[in-house]
Formats: sequence, structure tokens, C-alpha cells
Amino acid sequence: MTNAFSKKALLAVAFGALMLSSAAALADNGISYSYIQAIYQEVEIDIGEGFDADGDGYGVGGSVEINDNWFVFAGYAASEFESVVDLDQLEAGGGYHAPLSEKTDWYATLAYVSAEVSASGFGSADDSGVGVALGVRSMVSPSLELYASASYADLGDGADGSGFGVGLWYTVSGNIALGIGAGFGDDVTTYGAGVRLYFDK
Repeated sequence: MTNAFSKKALLAVAFGALMLSSAAALADNGISYSYIQAIYQEVEIDIGEGFDADGDGYGVGGSVEINDNWFVFAGYAASEFESVVDLDQLEAGGGYHAPLSEKTDWYATLAYVSAEVSASGFGSADDSGVGVALGVRSMVSPSLELYASASYADLGDGADGSGFGVGLWYTVSGNIALGIGAGFGDDVTTYGAGVRLYFDK
């Protein structure tokens, strides 16, 4: 397992699990910041020199609003490449949100991120650092939310990079929503789908 792949894999973990977590008490505009969710994701890493690595995995997480503007969140994600390389990530942090318009919020988050990549016969690499994100969430209809975000993660030792994500959540019944999204980072692309359970809808 090359050092370059290790660093890119660590960043893949850092960005991948956040892809569908659009910084998630119900705000006046119908946007909820209190929920739990599970996602399935496909991860593609450009190793360089014409080589790519593809994997898939899952993530679980949640968010809880603590007052009208502040919320806390946490999540865990795991991915596997060719049944040989395993990626694991844990994050926890907080965020602030405020309305941009009647139907749209902006938000900012700061999180502690811990990531590990391991390969059979090659050992493992792990690191921790911080991740920040800035994004928007908009209820284009009572059931449909669109979101977009830009993020940056620094895991130390040269493993740092930026990315952005887009996607949607659609409330199918009561407090249950289904989502799809995509994330694009430095040499890392993620696609996924998930289910979310709101506490306050």
C-alpha cells in the first residue's frame, strides 16, 4: 500500500461519509436538524499514473438541534476496496445555521475527524484532524429538500484537501425521507443513497 494511496484513501474516508450528511428542531422553513440516517455509498479514488480504485460501504450518523441556531452531529462510515483495503472514519462536531430566505438555510460546521486505512499484508495508516464545511439547504417543496456544500479536511502529514457535494432528500411518509447525492473531492468521487428518520416532523 503506497503512501500516496494511503493519504488519498484517508481523504476518501473523510469526505465520503459526509456526502449525504447535509449538516443536518424543525426550523420555521421546514428544514430539520434533528435526525438519524443510514447511507450506502460507492467510492472512487484516482491513485495516479492511470490507476483507480473502486469500493463501496455504508455510513450511519445523526444530528440534534440544541437551540434555534446550533446543532451537534456525529457519524461513522466504513468502506472496502476489492475485499483487500478497508477504510473507517469517525467524526463528531457542531454547526450553526440561519435562514437565507423563506425556504433556504445556510450552515457552517466544524468537526473532529479520525480516519484509518488498512490492507491485508501491508499494515495500516491512520490519522486525525479537523473538517469544516459551508453549505445551503432549501425546501423547494414541502417534501423535497435540495442541498449543496463545500468542505475542507486536514488529517495531517500532507493528507488535506477540499471537495463539494450536492444531493436531495425526499420525504416519502411522515418523518421518513430517502436521499441521493454525489461528492467530489481531490482525486475522490462518491455516490450514494440513504434513508433518514426525522425526530421533529
